[in-house]
Amino acid sequence: MESYTIVYLNRKEYLSSIEDIKNDKSMAFANMSLRWWDDHYGWYSKGCMVLRDSDDMHLAYVFYKIDKYNEYITIHNIFTPCIKRRNGYAHELMRLLFDLALEKNVTRFKLTSISKSLDFYLSLGFIYWGVNSVGDYYCDMPMPLDGLLGVNAMVLKLTTTELIGKKRESIHNKIQGNSAQLSNAQTLIHNTDLLKLKRSYRELRFGEIYAS
Repeated sequence: MESYTIVYLNRKEYLSSIEDIKNDKSMAFANMSLRWWDDHYGWYSKGCMVLRDSDDMHLAYVFYKIDKYNEYITIHNIFTPCIKRRNGYAHELMRLLFDLALEKNVTRFKLTSISKSLDFYLSLGFIYWGVNSVGDYYCDMPMPLDGLLGVNAMVLKLTTTELIGKKRESIHNKIQGNSAQLSNAQTLIHNTDLLKLKRSYRELRFGEIYAS
């Protein structure tokens, strides 16, 4: 059975790691992730993690940030180069990332997902409270005590109120009114996504919780 480890990359190491990516879309996402991290964190702290196999091959990447209070882990970008997809590498990387967060006593996680990434995150059991200001799906959930593999069981066990916890106002501020501001093209995609998401989309508004 293949064993995987995680390793942190600095900017120079990341550029070296992605230079052999041949697929244009994969390379575009890798470069976008680089620019985003440059703009927001400048590589002054750990945050770019790669899944590595026993042959030291880099398989999947994720950018993340744990806040100074160890309350949240925010997952910003995760990707697997096209040629390495369909092998479960991103899932394994997320599992190890959640284990790391538990070691640091992180209590919640959050991320945003574009429409094309929903299938992957749905397979992990994530749910969404609405869309952010650019129309991406917004997830903010408690960290399961048994890590990534415990997400599905947690969602089934806890009520919507329990999943939100004390974050109702902050979640509301992140998504309030945004679904009504989508463009016509975004609305068409959004309506199709809602059919796929079902109970995994629970648009939050003060006073009521709407579940699609």
